[in-house]
Amino acid sequence: MQAFIFDMDSVIIDSEKVYEQADQKWFAENGIQTDRIALRQCLGCTDDVNWGMIAKWNPDRDIPEIYRQYREFCKEIRVNYRQIYRPYVQTLIDQCHQYGIQTALASSSPMDNILTVIRDCGLENQFDLIVSGRDLPQSKPDPAIFLQCAKQLGIVPAACVVIEDSYNGVTAGKRAGMTVIGLDDPYFGQDLSEADVRVEVLEQIEITAQGFGIKARAAL
Repeated sequence: MQAFIFDMDSVIIDSEKVYEQADQKWFAENGIQTDRIALRQCLGCTDDVNWGMIAKWNPDRDIPEIYRQYREFCKEIRVNYRQIYRPYVQTLIDQCHQYGIQTALASSSPMDNILTVIRDCGLENQFDLIVSGRDLPQSKPDPAIFLQCAKQLGIVPAACVVIEDSYNGVTAGKRAGMTVIGLDDPYFGQDLSEADVRVEVLEQIEITAQGFGIKARAAL
């Protein structure tokens, strides 16, 4: 293993529940028809995928204008990222640095949101590379974001390990030819069966000179 790649939402921060609740409240207040369960199929994807589905459910609405209003709403939300930060992330980063393993953050979130999370969680200058899926033509489950990470890090995909919490993220990592660790979240019940290994909590992962090891949950 030469690089360890983190997803952000629901890996570095336990955010997807927070976002889903805020989104559903805003949709209801603005008369936007949605299907909460169907939208969960888009976890890990960029907004264009989510809003492509919303457009189909709301054919008579001005979706570009509604999306503009939604982005303004997102900017106004004050999420306490530090409160939902998973501190073991720093331990994993430190272990990577100890063994000369590069670290990257690959998220479908907009770059301004990624940088806010990094700042609020005290993770400035901790990653060798940060990539936003919004800057790429294809969203997860397309492997573009992970292949871009490997390219910019100068590492072959087979030497990279990805940690992901969503079906789309796991699929993207496997399509990129990388080893994938799936982080289970019973709340969303994502299908992570294609992951090479699955964990319930980040603390089960240990970075070593040989790569990584997985501890049993009961041993923690």
